[in-house]
Amino acid sequence: MVAPLAWVPIALVALQQNQPAAIFVIFITAVWPILINTTEGVKQIPQDYINVQQVLQLSNQKFFFKILLPSALPYIFTGLRIAIGLAWLAIIAAEIVMSGIVGIGFFIWDAYQQNYISEIILAVVYIGAVGLLLDRGIAYLQKVIAPGE
Repeated sequence: MVAPLAWVPIALVALQQNQPAAIFVIFITAVWPILINTTEGVKQIPQDYINVQQVLQLSNQKFFFKILLPSALPYIFTGLRIAIGLAWLAIIAAEIVMSGIVGIGFFIWDAYQQNYISEIILAVVYIGAVGLLLDRGIAYLQKVIAPGE
């Protein structure tokens, strides 16, 4: 989680406002797992599938929608599940680090400053529950979109 937070000062200098800087940091945190997993998914397409494209002379559009996308979907969803977890953590970290952004991260920081340990524990449980719900939501979406995977 250190690397995404390293973007905070750069984002603040470049964008000069907390809200756009926080959104940028969240984006930078979430985009890489999706890109890396999608790339790996495309690389893992069996050579036989590519041969089918050549034998059947499928158009690029048909190859994309009938072979490439369905083959890469499990990897794409893995990237999405990782990304949504990291984005959730980045949101909380951005709220703690950047002033003026009110949310659960701000709530935790405020409780820490006032030594309200029970509120911090409650917030941590809340963060875990929301993270679990987000992950389960993406897993459900994967079952709906790609049921065989």
